[in-house]
Amino acid sequence: MYYFLLVLFLMVAFLLIVVVLLQRSRGDVGTAFGGMGQSVFGPGGVDTILTRITYWLGFLFMALAILLALTHPGRRESLIKDEGAGTSQPASQGKQEGKTPSPSPYPSGNTK
Repeated sequence: MYYFLLVLFLMVAFLLIVVVLLQRSRGDVGTAFGGMGQSVFGPGGVDTILTRITYWLGFLFMALAILLALTHPGRRESLIKDEGAGTSQPASQGKQEGKTPSPSPYPSGNTK
């Protein structure tokens, strides 16, 4: 299931790139900063078939990304639980047992 979703994800990503590159430019950067304002956004809200395909492919891309994250085969438990399990070793491995150092009033632990 995971590998099927991964192949589908890659195909959708490739199609999304192709469809975006096929679309007509709506203006250049210079018009956004004081040129003809209407030419930046194109004619009043006309959606072409390429624009609609871009919307659907973008939605499908995001949905597949979430599904891939949820169904990853190496994912067993929460990463937070794994992070906490690594710090459960005793902190006094290098110290002598039975002796606890007295706290120092100085931040570096040195006594002037």
